[in-house]
Amino acid sequence: MQSKANKKDAQEMPMRVINHKTMRIIIGTIALQMPIVVWILSGHKELSSISISYWTDTRDIFVGSLVAVAFFLSAYNGSGECKRDIEYYLSKLACIFAILVALFPTKDFSECTDCAPNWVVHISDIVFLKPHQVHNAAAILLFICLILLMAFFSLRARNKGKLSRSRFYRVISLGMLMGMPLIYVLGELSSLYEPVFAVEFWGLLLFGVGWIRAGWYKSEPEEGLPVGATLLTEVEVDPRNKHVPTSIDVEAGGRYFFTAKGCWCDWFLECGPHGWGPDWNPLSRRNRVTRKSLFLLCGNVGQNDEYAFPIGGRCTWTVPTEVDALAQDERKLYLFANDWESMYRNNKQLEPKEGGPLKVSIYRLPG
Repeated sequence: MQSKANKKDAQEMPMRVINHKTMRIIIGTIALQMPIVVWILSGHKELSSISISYWTDTRDIFVGSLVAVAFFLSAYNGSGECKRDIEYYLSKLACIFAILVALFPTKDFSECTDCAPNWVVHISDIVFLKPHQVHNAAAILLFICLILLMAFFSLRARNKGKLSRSRFYRVISLGMLMGMPLIYVLGELSSLYEPVFAVEFWGLLLFGVGWIRAGWYKSEPEEGLPVGATLLTEVEVDPRNKHVPTSIDVEAGGRYFFTAKGCWCDWFLECGPHGWGPDWNPLSRRNRVTRKSLFLLCGNVGQNDEYAFPIGGRCTWTVPTEVDALAQDERKLYLFANDWESMYRNNKQLEPKEGGPLKVSIYRLPG
């Protein structure tokens, strides 16, 4: 009896999880302080790069900070909406690249290319590279991952309707993307500062500020339904079906409200109704609704993509007047995942334990 009671108490206790906002603040704080601390404590006031602090008294701070960021990134699972979205994979790649940057040093102050620990040199030889070449490649790929993560922060905030926060993240990502090469070129031309150190400092500064901001905002309750909304139907959307029927006949000028929950899968990328890519993704040009996110939940009338429209997670839609030209049996409302016409075969519907399926509630609005 006692064991059963203990078991019941254990089941009723809430599971302890890592708060993703706290994780973001920690990652941002480490990234923000690292270049400042190594510059002050290294004993070399003219560091050619942050990475060269590996060869100073601040080696432990440099390596430790990068490894700490790497392990926090490994634990970061993206938006949390779906298990393996694109942020999930970007954070895991960034973790690997951060560890490589930490453990495979750049050239030392004498420009030595083989002064790294023996095991590092041996691993580098296996891939026919020098340690500093592994370091440089990993550093570039790490910053690319960090820029993309900030871009997806912006996209997610926009999908939630938080436009000011979305713009802030977009400025951060564009500041990294455009500012880092510009700072390097100006440093090379002017010789006023060490260009590589300035580039790394700028990138980590913006990254740190962006992630601290991403962990500092307050979550708000989900918005309710519009006044007068009447539920018509709930539909489970299979992403392999190009035209998922809803049994709703639409009329020109009719107003509808959509909400969508759940996850679906495009090849190996899981995502929610907002899709997995930004509008500017070049792959989106071939989508059925062009220049809209891949796997964005969309609708159309009468299986005619001429009347296709984006839905996402929450949307109000007014039926266009052109629908009056269609025959009565062609005015059915259909739903679909925004994808290339020829690529529905690799789409996958997810089980409940995987976060699926994706379900849409459709409401009629008055007026």
